[in-house]
Amino acid sequence: MYLSKARFQNLSLSLALSTGVIPAALHAQEKTDTAHEKLDTTKLTEDEAKEPGYKPKIEVSGYGEIIYKYSDFGPNQRASTRGSKRDQRVDLDMTRFAIELEAELARGFKLEAELEIEHGGTGSAVDLEYEEGGEYENDVEKGGEVAFENLFLEKSLGNHRLRIGKFPVALGLLPDHHDPLDFLGAVRPESESHIIPNNWSEIGIDYAYKTPLNTYALQLVNGLDSTGFSSQEFIVGGFQQKFMSSKATDPAFVARWSTRLIPGLDTGFSLYYGETSRNRPQSDLVKKCASSSVNADAVNNVAPCPYVKAPVTLIAWEAAGEWDKIRLLASALQGKIKNAAEINARNANLSTKYVGILRSAVAERAYAAWAEAGYSFVGYESDDRITPFVRYEQYDTIDKPAPGQADVDRFDRRVWTLGADYQFAKSVIIKIDTARRTFVSKNLRAEDEVRINTSFMF
Repeated sequence: MYLSKARFQNLSLSLALSTGVIPAALHAQEKTDTAHEKLDTTKLTEDEAKEPGYKPKIEVSGYGEIIYKYSDFGPNQRASTRGSKRDQRVDLDMTRFAIELEAELARGFKLEAELEIEHGGTGSAVDLEYEEGGEYENDVEKGGEVAFENLFLEKSLGNHRLRIGKFPVALGLLPDHHDPLDFLGAVRPESESHIIPNNWSEIGIDYAYKTPLNTYALQLVNGLDSTGFSSQEFIVGGFQQKFMSSKATDPAFVARWSTRLIPGLDTGFSLYYGETSRNRPQSDLVKKCASSSVNADAVNNVAPCPYVKAPVTLIAWEAAGEWDKIRLLASALQGKIKNAAEINARNANLSTKYVGILRSAVAERAYAAWAEAGYSFVGYESDDRITPFVRYEQYDTIDKPAPGQADVDRFDRRVWTLGADYQFAKSVIIKIDTARRTFVSKNLRAEDEVRINTSFMF
């Protein structure tokens, strides 16, 4: 066990908030002992839903997070042969504010929308990217983002459920466990969010079949854009959010099986598979073809030669458990990219007009694994809870380098986190933790952080 070596003083964050309801997630474990009141808990009867001109029953909920972070290291891990240089930095961030609306519509249809505002709103910001030689980038996303995380119609018939729209991808824990009460740390696990997009949701069709003990889910969604793949964050940058529309010329397929055979424990496996070559902004990931056929095909085809096959395959195991005062979350994830070297060759020559793209070589394989456990005690009031916890993470975004790519030790990391949460009636949450990040190479200096998260839910 450890604490941060650096000292800091006079920390003060306060927030006056109203209580409310926790947003529901697709596969999140059912919450009990809730103290929230929804704006309208009245359900539509079958007769009401058939009446012309009826008013939909609407429920509104949401959450927000403000994070303080102290670091004893500099931001540039390439600053020396030992990694980041010693420093003392303080960062404050209005991480996110989310509003969720649920409406019961006619004929048993349901509408769910979640609008999320990240980092204080929208705008253009200058971002210093050390992996590109310390170049400054004008990055709109880093200046803040306002986007629909979810926007879908849902229809249930007995054990069957169908969704059409934008919904969480059924892979990993974070897409379904991203609300402040869903994880124990001051920040979401960095290991999983370095392999797949944070709070990952896509547009498509989602079908699920549920029995008392098992749930089976199948999804058809838009695929990833390989121009955003990188050595630092694997496929994370391939999440399509830079343009007004998402390309689905190469779709992706997702399958998940989860079970509740053990009381209190929801666990299962998930699989993601999707091509990426035809989702790039330009048709540049194509094979070389005979010169005799190029001239004839180039007249009529955007891509005169066949596209390079570059599918992404992800497999994951997830577990979420709660037994009286004990809470447990765990996940293991591995990703593979076919023909990663071909992607790297094209990405190295991308136009500088594409902002927010790292242009570093992506690996053929990456992995992440993490687990956290906590034990809750009654707080000052009977409906308050204090939960000490521990979290361990291990991940490597270059587990298997692509041909011609160097294996970088600073991307093979281990993270220990110790902390505690205090929940005021599941409405206001204060989280404090300290984390130590180490690397596979003992030559690289360890990095320590202290973080305070003030969250609210309504």
